[in-house]
Amino acid sequence: MKKTISLITIFTLMNIFAFTSLSANSETLAQNLPSKPAEPAYQSLDEIHQLVTNHVKQKIDQKIFDASITLRKLSPEIKLSHCKSTIQIEDNNLDSIAGRMTISARCLQPKWRVFIPVTVDGKQYAVISTKGILRKAVIKTEDVKQVLVNYRKIPSGSIIDPSTVVGMRAKKPIPPNQILKIRDLQPPYWVFKNQQVTIITRIGEIEVKTNGTALKSGVVDEQVPIQNSSSQKIIKGIVIAPNTVLVP
Repeated sequence: MKKTISLITIFTLMNIFAFTSLSANSETLAQNLPSKPAEPAYQSLDEIHQLVTNHVKQKIDQKIFDASITLRKLSPEIKLSHCKSTIQIEDNNLDSIAGRMTISARCLQPKWRVFIPVTVDGKQYAVISTKGILRKAVIKTEDVKQVLVNYRKIPSGSIIDPSTVVGMRAKKPIPPNQILKIRDLQPPYWVFKNQQVTIITRIGEIEVKTNGTALKSGVVDEQVPIQNSSSQKIIKGIVIAPNTVLVP
């Protein structure tokens, strides 16, 4: 009987020791686990400013060069509750890539919205004349070039791509180093005076092609006099394609 009691006592003490050790280890493990950082009470204004800056950079990428972005930062005295949702950046003037603009930052939980004025300065591409161009002169590749100009100096309707200028004609004399505008130019000639053209005549569903010489330069849809190479007769044709006229 005594032996049985001793065994029970030993077993009980072992269980108590194991439970005590387990509790101690659990407490030690709990102490060693990293604690979750406390959520800030207020939203970081620097984070909002950075989000707005990133949006503007993406918006003007490859459109404004040597860009300078200036934010009118929110006052440090503004206290916004920490946003628990993704901060949304809203821009109602996506086409505006330079000058003054206003970007808003909005939080859905909790609800708040702030507006941040932004000023963008920089350069844009424009086409300028490399030399003086006479009135009615056909513009050649060497007459123009593409350069970077401060956006404030680029007038409305300016041309960006030099390839769109080559072949067009000057409405008026253009001095050297002037930014070219659409209103300064006329459509390119498709038919040139004293050059050979193809004359198309349609009889029903039959199309007849002959050769001739243009007696006047002309643009698309313009009627010009043509001398038929075979009959030497002078006829009138409508310019429908480069070096091609249609005789109705």
